Amino acid sequence: MDGVSALQASDELKGFSPLTEHMDRKGSSAVIEALKREQANAVQLYLQYKGYHWNVFGPSFHDLHLLFDTHATQVFEMIDELAERQRILGAPAEYTLEAMRAASKLVVEGKIPATPREMVEHLVASHRHVLSGLKGAFELADGAGDPGTSDLFARVIQAHEKMEWFLREILEKAPPVGGN
Repeated sequence: MDGVSALQASDELKGFSPLTEHMDRKGSSAVIEALKREQANAVQLYLQYKGYHWNVFGPSFHDLHLLFDTHATQVFEMIDELAERQRILGAPAEYTLEAMRAASKLVVEGKIPATPREMVEHLVASHRHVLSGLKGAFELADGAGDPGTSDLFARVIQAHEKMEWFLREILEKAPPVGGN
């Protein structure tokens, strides 16, 4: 596209609002607020995972170090999807730590847990908290007739459920050999 064509395309987009001209979004402001909250929760959970990844120790160090990093990467990818969905709906996506802190409903402890087991327990609790909010956000988007956001929330829910399951299994005691 040459400079003139790009300028013409730019002029055609002036005043264009995907929210009002191409999408019928009842309750979109509530959906956008839910997206902002879940983006902020994802940022907080990502930082929690990375903090534990950096600070894990003990006999399970290797496995937990790798698991925390893998989960952190998965959560990090969610941040982008949640932010991009806000943009698709015509809202700005926040990006400062102050904005993330204000929007997040996930509270993470102020100091590093004393044991790797406590790290895993805290992560299970964090996932359960995030899942609760995501399920409410899914219902909100679904009720607003927003299948794109509903689908995003459903995919994010499934990813959190799987991560929570992996962590929960670490906390389970192994059954005795022979099944009894």
